Amino acid sequence: MAGQAKLPNNTPGKYYTVDECDGCAYCASVAPENFDFDKPSNTYYVARQPANPQEMELVNEAMEDCPIDAIRNDGATNGNGAAAGDATAAAKSDLAAAGGK
Repeated sequence: MAGQAKLPNNTPGKYYTVDECDGCAYCASVAPENFDFDKPSNTYYVARQPANPQEMELVNEAMEDCPIDAIRNDGATNGNGAAAGDATAAAKSDLAAAGGK
């Protein structure tokens, strides 16, 4: 295994895969909307960050159950203090900023 470098095809954001990925496809079977395959490197990468709570749950499941721990979460936020991709928290933050409850 190479190391723990982020794969270059990852979409910027909270979730990413590292070069330890062996191409097993577990992540894509759990969260097919978020992971894609890079044939030349035989690895999967985060093609799209989660766009809603359901996708976030699936990506978290893929990360927790990845057989070689090649999916990571850097804890990045979207600027509102909400986790990147967390549409519900972001919407609540935007509503509060606008004076709503």
